[in-house]
Amino acid sequence: MMMDFNRINKELRASMDQVSYSLEIDGNLFLNHPEKIQQERAELVRKNPVKQPEEVMVKDIFIKSSGDDHEIRLHIYQAENYDRRKVLLYFHGGGYVFGQPEQMDGQMFDIADQLKATIISVDYRLSPQYRFPVPVLDGFDALQWIISQGEAQLGVDSERITVFGASAGGHLAAAVTQMAADHHFKNIHHQFLLYPVIHHKLDTPSMEEFTDIPLWNKKYAETAWLHFLGKDNMNKSIRYSDLSFFDRFPELPRTTIVACELDPLRDEAIEYAQNLYKAGVKTELWVIPGALHVFDLFDSPLNEDYKRFLMDRLFQ
Repeated sequence: MMMDFNRINKELRASMDQVSYSLEIDGNLFLNHPEKIQQERAELVRKNPVKQPEEVMVKDIFIKSSGDDHEIRLHIYQAENYDRRKVLLYFHGGGYVFGQPEQMDGQMFDIADQLKATIISVDYRLSPQYRFPVPVLDGFDALQWIISQGEAQLGVDSERITVFGASAGGHLAAAVTQMAADHHFKNIHHQFLLYPVIHHKLDTPSMEEFTDIPLWNKKYAETAWLHFLGKDNMNKSIRYSDLSFFDRFPELPRTTIVACELDPLRDEAIEYAQNLYKAGVKTELWVIPGALHVFDLFDSPLNEDYKRFLMDRLFQ
């Protein structure tokens, strides 16, 4: 079925049309030469820097991976006069294959500045060079660092952490939260998941409907999972990979999920919210009408509504 582009929010679509560079992915490169996509996206971020507010400090801290000698980069944003109780562990999107913390500088600057927060954005290792579970373990190492060293090195309260991720980063955020529950950690107070990836079944109605939609579609999703899991694991449900394959939902923290009406990932996000509801977890789900995947990268009234929602919910 062909996509009806009239369903896209008009102001959002107009904003997308005005962007001078393309966020579309070359499907052939994504599948066969993902390292070129990684280089292109890194260059795009480098050429489009965001001005750093004077009131926000930015620095990098390197921590050793628990699995090998790799040093995981934690990109830190911290406001002047920060509130030590507002601690955010963040995971960027990029289909597990591309992306870096700096691609979200604009939003992270706003959160740190307006909410007086400290943000720890994880520069997790990318696939296919580093497949599952390495990116999840990088994130869990970051969480453990905040718990053990956050007070000493950043002056923050590590007992009330909010975990936030978008798209593939939403999957990593939720996977780290599940892993924390398995380890009986009580430090995560809230998880905020923006259009998250939940599982690799690729069989929901929204995944079947949005096969040719801009910015993210079923083909991209298939390629991302292939790089992340590897061909041999594509038919397996593995803990922390398939987030629906979890048996301790009642132990998860309060959750906010934002999904997009016109996103192939919409229905798996709704399914995940239903699993949380059934487990008695305080959960808020917002499916934004007329929104596409990564709608928040474009200036529009829709995005302004989302930003207000985000700022209101993150540290409730």
